[in-house]
Amino acid sequence: MSVAVIGSALAAAFMGLEAKSANAALFIDQEQSSSNVNMAYFSQSDLAQSFKPTANNVAGAAIKLREGIGTVGDVKISLWNAQGTVLASGIALGQVPDAWTEVFWNPVVVTPNQTLFLIFESFSNLAIAGDTNNPYPNGQVYANRGFQSFPYYDYTFRTYADDSFGIQSVPEPNSVLGLMTFIAFIGVSATKCKNQQSALYKS
Repeated sequence: MSVAVIGSALAAAFMGLEAKSANAALFIDQEQSSSNVNMAYFSQSDLAQSFKPTANNVAGAAIKLREGIGTVGDVKISLWNAQGTVLASGIALGQVPDAWTEVFWNPVVVTPNQTLFLIFESFSNLAIAGDTNNPYPNGQVYANRGFQSFPYYDYTFRTYADDSFGIQSVPEPNSVLGLMTFIAFIGVSATKCKNQQSALYKS
């Protein structure tokens, strides 16, 4: 077996082992992209959006700020479960009108299709965009003191999940064992070939 063939085989093996970690990335799991109204000012307090994830984790969230309202400010987004427990949170600094405000955190284990909540907070004069025509059927808006319910309204929001969550970022044991066996086989084959060539020249 030639050196070039051995090198190509080893390169292909290593590339296969690295594929999982190289392809891992955040993706949008839930999204409501319509932003035709000013849904709420942060000054109203108790602003939240419910949603149902399809992924087994939540790694971040985002909201769209309403254009033409406010100047600049920091925005906090928190992830809560139905039992009132904070699962994660993040703060986006220096946000401006008409921008997607994104925060990310270490992936949090969740149950797919189980209702969760995003809570939005800011001391700024900014506002959150949304839609009043029930564009997102798996959740709704909450706003004003006591988290008043608005069943047919939705903020403009996104949630993110991590497709590498729960997947090993290092080669699996079987893959490593297979590669080591292959390398050992290559070494034995090369030794036999060399010995055969030596015997040929001696005869």
